[in-house]
Amino acid sequence: MGIKVRARYEDSTLKPIKEIGLLEGEEVDIVIEKSAVDKFYGMMKIPRKLADEIIDLEMWD
Repeated sequence: MGIKVRARYEDSTLKPIKEIGLLEGEEVDIVIEKSAVDKFYGMMKIPRKLADEIIDLEMWD
């Protein structure tokens, strides 16, 4: 079973935005995808912050 988790890359480390419930030392496979906002940036005529908020809505999960 898998979960989808948003993360931020800071100081050479991927940091999950929310708690992910893993045990210390547990190994996982990671698939890196750019956010939908990055893929479509410039195609929408709305501020990036608003686009991020729209993408973060649970209806897209």
